[in-house]
Formats: sequence, structure tokens, C-alpha cells
Amino acid sequence: MNKAMLRVLLLLVTVVVAAVIASCATTNPKVDKRQIPRFYLNPPTSKESLYGVGEAKMSSLDLSRTTALARARDDVARQVRVSVKNALTDYAQEAGEGGNQQTLQFVETVSRQMVDVTLSGCRTDKVEATDDGTVYALVSYGIQNVMDAAKTQFSRNEAAAFAEFKADEAVRRLNNEIQKNPPRP
Repeated sequence: MNKAMLRVLLLLVTVVVAAVIASCATTNPKVDKRQIPRFYLNPPTSKESLYGVGEAKMSSLDLSRTTALARARDDVARQVRVSVKNALTDYAQEAGEGGNQQTLQFVETVSRQMVDVTLSGCRTDKVEATDDGTVYALVSYGIQNVMDAAKTQFSRNEAAAFAEFKADEAVRRLNNEIQKNPPRP
């Protein structure tokens, strides 16, 4: 092979290798923050309502909207009530003597959040779609709804506590009667 063909072949191999490397490189897609609705990053605040936001980019606009609204309601539910379970494992071991010590450390944290809330009266306030197909949703849930739900729960608990009290009282009266007048064999 002559030197010119060798240079062309080397150039061709270099271009192919560069193309393969470039195609394998991962890129983080940049989010055009100008298109994100203002309410998504800075939800409104109010003494009358809780606000929740959600976003989704699915295969269809309808599915994106439905998912964004579901995530926004989930955001509200987490503000109303969330149960957090957390586990932390912290392990350290040191071995050796003198200047020849080695330390082994391990830390693991696991967190799980569960929500179980019924949101009666959750209202869709805004839904917007960006050019890339992402749908953003804003929902609101009145504080009065939270208060009404709490009152209902409290009254149910109060009624149950009263029923339990009355049952205990009846058992005490029965035991007193049995002690005063024991059954005869």
C-alpha cells in the first residue's frame, strides 16, 4: 500500500471510531426552563387551599394529561398525610495495629413514603403542554375539605370510643352483680 492510501484508511478508521464513541456517549437532555410553566416550579400558596403539581411525558397527550393530574393529586395527598418509614444502617470496622490500620465503613439509608388519602373536592386549576409534549398540571384542594375530613374521622373515633366506654361499663355492672349475687351450683 502506498502512503496516500494508508492515510485515507487511517482517516476513515478514525472517523468510524469517533462516530461509534459519539453514538455511545450519554447526554442529559437539557430542559428548556422557559417552557416550564411558572406554577410548576413555584406553586401558589394560600390559606384557603393546598396546591399540587405534576408532570408527565407519555406516548399520547391524553395519557400525559391523565398522569400529570394524578401526580398533582399525589402531591396534594402527601401534603395532607404521609407515612414515612426510614431505615439507616451504619457500619464501621477498624482492624490492624500501629500505623497499619485499615477502616471499613458502610452507610445505607432506605426511605419509603406511603399515602392513603381520599381527596373529595380536588380541583384542576391549570394544565399546560410544552412543545416537547410534556404536560404540566396544577390542582388545588381546599383546606376546608381537610378540616371536614378530620371532623368526620374524629366524630367516627369519638363514637367508637363512646361505644367502647358503654360496653366496658356494662361489663363492670355485670361483674358487680355477679360478685354481689354469685351463681349457685
